[in-house]
Amino acid sequence: MRNVLTCKHIITLTVILICLASQDLLAQRIIRDLESNADLANIPNDSIERGKKPKEVPVDVVAWTIDPIFGRREPVDVDTLQHDFQNKAYPEGLHGEYNSLGNIGSPRESRIFMERPFRHDFPFITNMDQFIESPEDYKYYNTKSPYVNLSYDWCGTKTTGYDNFKGIYTNNAGKRFNFGGIFHYMYGQGYYDNQHTAFMNGTGWASYLNDHYDLHLHYSHYDMKLEENGGIADDNYITNPESMSRRFSHDDIPTRLNSTFSRQNHDVFTLNHRYHLGFTRVEEIDSVTTKEYFVPVTSIFHQAEIGNYRRRMISYDNWEDFYSYSFLPNDSTLDRYKLFNMYNRVGLTLHEGFNKYAVAGLSAYVGFAHRNYEIPDTLEGAAVHTPTKLKMKENDVLIGGKLERTQGTYIHYNADAEFVVAGTNIGDFEANGHGELNVPILADTAQLAIDAHISSYRPNMLFYTFHSKNYWWDQDLSKENRLRLMGTLSYTKTNTELTFGMENVSNYTYLLNNGFRAVNSSNEEFYTHNAEVHQKSSVQVLMARLNQQLKFGPAHLDADIVWQQSTDKDVLPLPTLSVYANLYFKFVLAKVLKVELGADMKYFTKYEAPDYDPVTAQFMLQNENTRKKIGGYPLFTVYANLALKKLRFHISYYHLNQSDGRYFTMPHYPMNPKGLRFGISWNFYD
Repeated sequence: MRNVLTCKHIITLTVILICLASQDLLAQRIIRDLESNADLANIPNDSIERGKKPKEVPVDVVAWTIDPIFGRREPVDVDTLQHDFQNKAYPEGLHGEYNSLGNIGSPRESRIFMERPFRHDFPFITNMDQFIESPEDYKYYNTKSPYVNLSYDWCGTKTTGYDNFKGIYTNNAGKRFNFGGIFHYMYGQGYYDNQHTAFMNGTGWASYLNDHYDLHLHYSHYDMKLEENGGIADDNYITNPESMSRRFSHDDIPTRLNSTFSRQNHDVFTLNHRYHLGFTRVEEIDSVTTKEYFVPVTSIFHQAEIGNYRRRMISYDNWEDFYSYSFLPNDSTLDRYKLFNMYNRVGLTLHEGFNKYAVAGLSAYVGFAHRNYEIPDTLEGAAVHTPTKLKMKENDVLIGGKLERTQGTYIHYNADAEFVVAGTNIGDFEANGHGELNVPILADTAQLAIDAHISSYRPNMLFYTFHSKNYWWDQDLSKENRLRLMGTLSYTKTNTELTFGMENVSNYTYLLNNGFRAVNSSNEEFYTHNAEVHQKSSVQVLMARLNQQLKFGPAHLDADIVWQQSTDKDVLPLPTLSVYANLYFKFVLAKVLKVELGADMKYFTKYEAPDYDPVTAQFMLQNENTRKKIGGYPLFTVYANLALKKLRFHISYYHLNQSDGRYFTMPHYPMNPKGLRFGISWNFYD
């Protein structure tokens, strides 16, 4: 592999090598110079001579997410963990659970069916979750000093690989008010031709917390450009390279599409705020000391979400060599799609625990949802296609509520539901439940958790009516109904987690590639590409999962094994087994440098994995005339994952075992070739 290092790469590698070569004295000096909480250069010399210590800056940072509707805060880790840091930027996911187009940030879909998200109102972003965050994942912070995290991952050369930079800044103005922002830039040249990604995100947030009022406000702007290559032109370039006329390097293998791009711009604003009514309780600490604190009894809450989503599909390629049909004039493609959506919910919460009879909290709300789509269309009755726009609107009245118990030692539970009681999608509903039973066993706690989901939804409007240069349908679809039950048994003493799940889907909605045999402009036979929406009356999925962490002195073994079975593999193909194994040694050098040295493996059994459709940005079933299986191929990576106080970095050699022609992440989309990958993350407090 050609690894041409730029100046920025050399500087970063120099820091890493210095750390690796450190001994006790050198490590202590690095800590003093780079990791001190005070800037010694700004401290007068006489204060050092007199033995005065510089003022230390507090480094306490806490983070949480919120329930997007009800506003309840859930503590989460600040992203400073060393473990698995080397896998953060991989498009195939932390444990290799995703099918992807290969390049960083590109569309991906989990092979674990019960982990797939529901389709977004704007389905073009459903599979872009490596870059786009959903509201339930937004992090808010509270910090005693300004906090900055800078992270950078990279691999490849100037013409391959990727660069991934993310900067986070947050600061408190007093104890109650926090604000901050994120700048995220993800650029992937890609190891294969015509698969560039160029994504940018700018985010700002603010939060305010006191006894009577709390507020969380979040705004994100996304700009994403994705080059679509349709996969490589012939799988034999990977599976049987000896049969080709000459040897091809990975970055000059011909692809099925050229000069084809999708461009997305999104603005998302969310607001959740609550006003609390309650009383002050006085608690006696001892005979002379008391403590006063506010006890909320009821809260009035308001949640709002506004999104403005835009997508353009641009292609200057010869569509006749790929797609089956053309429905709009001109040789080039310029399909535009827009969505403006708005949600408003207002409700009341009766809090848990304000007296001994309030053993659970109860919330109820009313809401309104508005969605306004804009898609390509033609003037009805025109002699020739005359491009125009079709506008489609949805308006729904919502009611919902939640019951939850979070206090207590042994039993916790929550259940929420939302119903559409009037409007376009009347009769739609969703309900979720979660329960936990904690049982003390051998000086530790075992937990049994039960999760349930039931829903009935009209499929997304763009599955009913989709117009484009190459696809055109107006369908009458039935509501999709889902029932999911999952049980998880975990025991922290042995680091064991065992999960069983079952899901039944009726009127399962999916896309199918039903292209036909044709001859391209070079007089070669091929099957065209055409998407068509279908529904299946019923399909079931069974799942069992074992997550186990073992430790033998400095040696560790993490294993995540998932078994799945679909009752209709022609409609919902899934790998029978998906396995992630990570063997590593964990130790400390010079008392300060934390090290993980190891190798991990990602593997899934052979199955007819889904194809990908560039026009809809959805995964779909392969053409029944050309179906092929992928999988049965382990992907090995060796790595060094290191942490020095507030500095983390990793070096990994990806796809160590690249040898034969079976390395596909999806049909026509090969895995990335072997090569070095690097990453660094640095926290600052001042």
